[in-house]
Amino acid sequence: MTSPGLKPLITLGKGEPVIDPYEVVKNEQVKVPCRNFALVFTNYMFKTAKKLIQSAKKIGLYAPVLGSIKGVYNGVEVCITQLYFSAPASTMALELLIARGADKFIVIGEAGAIHPLLRIGDILIPTWGIREEGTSYHYMPLNYTPKPDLKMAIALEKEIKKLKGRKKIRVIKGGVWTTDAFFRETRDKVEKYSKMKVLAVEMESTALMTVAKYRGAKLAIALAISDELYKEKWNPGFKTKKLRKTERILVEAALNTITKTS
Repeated sequence: MTSPGLKPLITLGKGEPVIDPYEVVKNEQVKVPCRNFALVFTNYMFKTAKKLIQSAKKIGLYAPVLGSIKGVYNGVEVCITQLYFSAPASTMALELLIARGADKFIVIGEAGAIHPLLRIGDILIPTWGIREEGTSYHYMPLNYTPKPDLKMAIALEKEIKKLKGRKKIRVIKGGVWTTDAFFRETRDKVEKYSKMKVLAVEMESTALMTVAKYRGAKLAIALAISDELYKEKWNPGFKTKKLRKTERILVEAALNTITKTS
């Protein structure tokens, strides 16, 4: 219980971790099945990726994930892993994959638009983020701004635009708001962050970008807009055909990017 007048504060630890992911992996004597990972958050994305790769087979990972497959795409070995929602669960998986030797990640998921620049079925490529999850503060100081690997993000944007062609899908780069509290995305915050040019909200991006930077891994993210929070009423679009088309584009773009970039 916090004493009156005192505020709870996450402090950045300076000592050695009690549980080190590299030691955990070494003790398990398990190597990562491939260097290149596409990390997804929806069943549809996972099933779509499975159809696109050759020689797909299920693999086990010593990590908290919903499922993982390995196959070949563009002549390169690639793994597709479906992560659990939330910053703690997704970064725990990322940590263990990096500790095993994986070093290139494309993350694709969904986000809610908080700015009218984005509508359902559009795409956000986060270039920076507002940290309202708790995980990243254990890796980087309070004033740190999470960003993706620039080269990977540029390559991902090019692949997305190439695949979408003339389809009426906006592809926009900008800020993302990551929060742990799905049901506390309040209207005042939506309006405040929208004015700061933050374009969408979700639950993992700033933590994943921060952990990747901390560990020296390459990681970029693309998010399909699944709902709109900036209107008078919440507008969900999770079952729309446009969203499914966009998510298929993201899966293919992620696989192209992860297998073409060095």
